[in-house]
Amino acid sequence: MKKLSTRTVLFCLLVAASLGSYIFLNFASVQEGAENVFSAESRVEQYEEELEGSETHVVLPDVQLIKRIVETGKRLIPAS
Repeated sequence: MKKLSTRTVLFCLLVAASLGSYIFLNFASVQEGAENVFSAESRVEQYEEELEGSETHVVLPDVQLIKRIVETGKRLIPAS
């Protein structure tokens, strides 16, 4: 039997997480699409009114993670 390396295990975990995310998002969109279409229009109008009234700040966890990795890499790798 072949011994699994760390890289193979991490790659499998990444693929599983990606597949799980895709399935969850697809399932959530199907559920939302099955709801009443007329209520969706009212929700869009309500959402637009909320956006106009308040300042929004979008948080993207994957971008924050990449920024943190780059900052850590800059600290660990000496400048030449």
